[in-house]
Amino acid sequence: MIRTTALAVAIAAATLSMPAHAQFGKLKDLAGAATGASSSASSAGAPDEAAQEALVRRFVSSQSHSLQAQTSFARAFGLAEQVQLLEAERQALSSGSVSVDAMKKSVSVSEAAQAAIDERQAAQPELSAESKQHYAEGLVQMLASAAEAQKLGGEASNFTAGMKNLGATQLATVGRKLAAGAWVAKESPGYIKGLYGSTKSAVTFAKKSKVKVPSNADSMLDSL
Repeated sequence: MIRTTALAVAIAAATLSMPAHAQFGKLKDLAGAATGASSSASSAGAPDEAAQEALVRRFVSSQSHSLQAQTSFARAFGLAEQVQLLEAERQALSSGSVSVDAMKKSVSVSEAAQAAIDERQAAQPELSAESKQHYAEGLVQMLASAAEAQKLGGEASNFTAGMKNLGATQLATVGRKLAAGAWVAKESPGYIKGLYGSTKSAVTFAKKSKVKVPSNADSMLDSL
């Protein structure tokens, strides 16, 4: 369980940091890099609960932005049920009481919502002016999530490398205390890959539908 105050502050800070899309260009590379051991694994320090808290906080920040983005996309497409589910999950993550089960549930809800969003995007519906505004707001949040995920990739890789340096005695004594961090580190490559794909699809749909796209989104996608 992660400390309430630290998570609440981190999520609030992440929500306010809107210029998040400047680092999206290397997201795909980081998704691949996070799958392997760090080249400095042998010298990586063993993670502690502070490192775990920082890693989980980073994941929660990215996931909170992603859920908020999906909520805006769902509103744009008239997916009322998905809006309710996504808002509930985002509020749960901001409660400060974050467990592995809570993170797993947020990912499950997010994946189901993304499937519904993907289906609507594929149908290329006409969007009203209000729907376009919702979608544009979702793009900003999705790019903010991607920027946090870029940092998550390196931090997850470092955490994994440190866990490999724990001896049998250390694993027995502290391993269980680091379960949340270990879960985030293990799931990060897939999470980042999925986020990369959904963000690229969201920007592609926005262009086709004449939805306002952040000014530097084209240069970010061109650099991939």
